[in-house]
Amino acid sequence: MILTGTPEAYASVNSDLVWVCYDANSEDITKTNYKYVGELWIEGVKVYTSKVFPRPTTYFGVFNFGTVIREYIEAKLSPTSDGILAQELGEGDFCITVQLKIREEYSGTLGAVVLTDTARTFYNHYQTRFTDFTTQGSFTYTFDFILGFLNYPNTTRGRSDIKLFFENGRYYIPYFATSTDSFTVTIGSNVKTITPTESKTLSIINISPGAINEDYPGTITTSTTSYTVNIAGVVYAVDLICEPIYQKYTMHFLNKFGGFESMSFHKVSRESVEIERKEWQKLPYRVTELGAVTLSENQVMHEQRSVFASRFKEKLKISTDLLTDADYQWLVQLVVSPLVYIEDENTLYPVIITNTNYEYKEYINDRLTNLTLDIEFGNMLKTQFR
Repeated sequence: MILTGTPEAYASVNSDLVWVCYDANSEDITKTNYKYVGELWIEGVKVYTSKVFPRPTTYFGVFNFGTVIREYIEAKLSPTSDGILAQELGEGDFCITVQLKIREEYSGTLGAVVLTDTARTFYNHYQTRFTDFTTQGSFTYTFDFILGFLNYPNTTRGRSDIKLFFENGRYYIPYFATSTDSFTVTIGSNVKTITPTESKTLSIINISPGAINEDYPGTITTSTTSYTVNIAGVVYAVDLICEPIYQKYTMHFLNKFGGFESMSFHKVSRESVEIERKEWQKLPYRVTELGAVTLSENQVMHEQRSVFASRFKEKLKISTDLLTDADYQWLVQLVVSPLVYIEDENTLYPVIITNTNYEYKEYINDRLTNLTLDIEFGNMLKTQFR
């Protein structure tokens, strides 16, 4: 038994994960009802078994476990610290390590394991058709984009013009560590050394003033106008701006690498409520116990339309500051993200972005523009029932 095809290194759990095997027994006509039996193992436990017949002409056995494997990974934003290292994502929420074992079955008998593949790790990133638009009109698929971000910040955001406020307590940039080798986060003269607890983890780095002051009190003050954050040699420039006249919100979202990062929305915002009512019709009159017909009682008219249930959703329209072309290329990840939180008064609320299209703005076409998003909170509220 041999493997003729396996998933590529750093493959995504959001795509097909295909193994192809071959054994000469599959061509032996005396071995009736021949099947390849693939067993999928995760953390030493067999979680799934699949049986496939050999392909008619090539006699290959083809297993696609993509839909099964992705059920065992669940991204979640759950900060464990208010400091610079906010959270570490690893097995189960950023990546998953699996192993395939193959048996043969023929003549009604299941045989022993004849091939055990090496353990393979797959990740919660996804591939995009477009590159980062470093060249206008570049439309090539980028299946190996993650290889350029190993032991590197896992974001395509710009490194300058990050606008924050002194009161910001969360603003995330993820960093992918392929080993347990330490890396540093440097702010001014303060150097924080981070040692991943295991290999193949994603460290969620909090570059906000609140996080920096949590680890190094007094580093960022109300008179600070800017600072830089050096993450393993990659420098991000932060400008601290005055408190806005509008309500400010920070959005935290799952990006295309499988990590969480943030964007500030501090321009015009508008709140609204979408209401859904259930009602029934009544006659305009009532008949009293004495047989009299009345249209009112105690000078209160009788209901003709009665609402027996009312549900409503809270909605919000938020806007960014003016954006660059690079910002627009990056922020598509926010709009398409399946997991988004909005921060308000230090609490993170899960929200749904309801925009159904996204236009890449370019200065040459549109000059400076901002991004406006329509969001809904993830819960449906109810009034009294009648």
